[in-house]
Amino acid sequence: MIGKLLKSSTGSCANRIKYVYGGKKHDHDIINIKTIDTNCLAFCPEIGIQKGCAESLGCMILDMDIATKLKMGEQGQPKRRLKPVFHAILSLDTGESLTLAQWKIAVRHYLKSMGFKSSTKYTSVLHADTDNEHVHIVANRISYESGFPMVSDQNNFEKNLQSISEIEGMFGLKRAPRPEETWNIAVSGREVDGAARARAIPYRSRLAAKVGACVESTRERNGDIINFVRALRRQRVYVHLRYDTEGQPKGISFEFEDRVTSGKTLKKARFTFQKLTTQEGIRYEPSMLPQLQAELSKRNPANKGKPNPTEQRYWVNRGWVYMYFIPSHTAHAPFIRLKVKKTGAQVRQEIAHEEATALVKAILQILAALFGVAVRYTAKPGNPRVKGYIEYDQYEGRQLSALVESTVIQKHLPNNECKKL
Repeated sequence: MIGKLLKSSTGSCANRIKYVYGGKKHDHDIINIKTIDTNCLAFCPEIGIQKGCAESLGCMILDMDIATKLKMGEQGQPKRRLKPVFHAILSLDTGESLTLAQWKIAVRHYLKSMGFKSSTKYTSVLHADTDNEHVHIVANRISYESGFPMVSDQNNFEKNLQSISEIEGMFGLKRAPRPEETWNIAVSGREVDGAARARAIPYRSRLAAKVGACVESTRERNGDIINFVRALRRQRVYVHLRYDTEGQPKGISFEFEDRVTSGKTLKKARFTFQKLTTQEGIRYEPSMLPQLQAELSKRNPANKGKPNPTEQRYWVNRGWVYMYFIPSHTAHAPFIRLKVKKTGAQVRQEIAHEEATALVKAILQILAALFGVAVRYTAKPGNPRVKGYIEYDQYEGRQLSALVESTVIQKHLPNNECKKL
């Protein structure tokens, strides 16, 4: 079994509830869904959704959000933004399944392990439409107790692993590899789609493979952090460190293909600075810091003499073009508002013009292949009132057939002259 924790979110539970019950676009087709367990007033809203009625779903959302509204009313404007919405997914391996009663036991055990009580509202929904049977758990972290305390989210990662391990033992499920036992990482659907369009492996998967291979090679040689940085540099992966108040490293990031990703974001269980130096066997001592910083400043010799590559991102908002200029040696850069204004209509018109030009050129190539006619296409982009036209030179290439010639003559000569011909 795999337990996936999603980031807690602010505001209402509406989006999460609609998502798990099929009221919003989902990652897969939702046909066979079933409420496993809930303590909300509205029970089994999937029945109403299948009939085209979302009234029961609205009742569940209202019941789930009451605690949030009461807490905000009790303490006024909070000092920090509340993140009461909890969302987790429990997924079985391919070919495994649990009965509804077993799923109910698993859900309650999981919530108890994560610190939830009967005073907190929750719902759990089974999706059996994929090869991997899985359950979504949505809960409000605010409890109906004095002061409306919130369920702590500290050490959620460790709690999640421990609870999943216990559920696997309860029902004899196949044990999933723990995050610290594999280099695999979770990749979002958006990353997969983008990589598929580019016909490449997702960026984070490629980066994780390179970092993992360097960890393995460094550990086999009983190497230290300096050997690790050198091995990464040979793979064109460059290391950035964050320092504490005493000047010692406390965080690590990896730069690859002009993008910088923190070790925590890449794989929290293995790629943070603390995990690398304590769990993965990469030795580090404070006396190594000067030599380490000298290694960090080096770049691959193949890049010498070349300007630092810069990533450019742009988007259009209300006609203004915004751009990011991100140098290769930094992870963040403020956006620059260009003094250029281009409307959405102009952008769409340019795209349409390019498509039309390509189509006309393809047609002209076909005509040239069939009749040997040399023609040129001329048009002025950017002006919707100017249309493209075709120039035909009778001295270039062979003449068209008599039928085509008569058609062209009748089109361009007055009616009385056409009758004479």
